[in-house]
Amino acid sequence: MTERRISRILHPAVPGIADTVRVEGGTTIYASGTVGVRHDGSPPADFAEQCELAIASLTGSLARQGATLADVVRLNVYVVDLDRAKTDVWHAARDERFDHAHSPASTLLGIQRLYSSDYDIEIEATAVV
Repeated sequence: MTERRISRILHPAVPGIADTVRVEGGTTIYASGTVGVRHDGSPPADFAEQCELAIASLTGSLARQGATLADVVRLNVYVVDLDRAKTDVWHAARDERFDHAHSPASTLLGIQRLYSSDYDIEIEATAVV
């Protein structure tokens, strides 16, 4: 197996994301978009809980493939009716779980609606192990 090498250039003005990520070798894992849903299938009451549960779900998906959040090289985040308050909540949740030294290249997009009106955030990721 080829040795994995990841080089991250952190964004100079935006904490928590990489400006660029270069990967050499390794195996690429593509994680489908995940939403924050409780174990019983019900949607969380607020956006902060949705963020936490969506990251936890992503963490579980990655673990099943032998990866961690530190292996994520690309993160796409979709937020319904994105505004400054939701941006701040997302950044707080992200910064709690993602190590800034291993920040992925990231995109945060405001959208009109996800597949269900019960959810306000969906996260998809690419990881390399």
